[in-house]
Amino acid sequence: MKENKLIKIDKLINDKKVNEAQIELSKLGSEFYKNPEYLYLRSKVFYLNNLYYLAIDTLLIALEFEQNDKIYNLIAEIYKVLGNNELSKKFLSLDL
Repeated sequence: MKENKLIKIDKLINDKKVNEAQIELSKLGSEFYKNPEYLYLRSKVFYLNNLYYLAIDTLLIALEFEQNDKIYNLIAEIYKVLGNNELSKKFLSLDL
């Protein structure tokens, strides 16, 4: 059940329905606050709303619960948008 809600929200984000996704995310309760997928989706919404530093903070919290490539890739993408190409490359580096 939980995963179905997150899949629905991810689809809304991919369909560029960011406001609807934001509303659906806000409906989820505290049981999701430590869920890395929830945090990732929340950060994507922040990113799409140009709230870059809030998105990065949320992604760093998600990394405390699970480390995966999509989180690192989104952090790198945000840093690239912010003009910090060096840090962006470091997040994409498999050696680090």
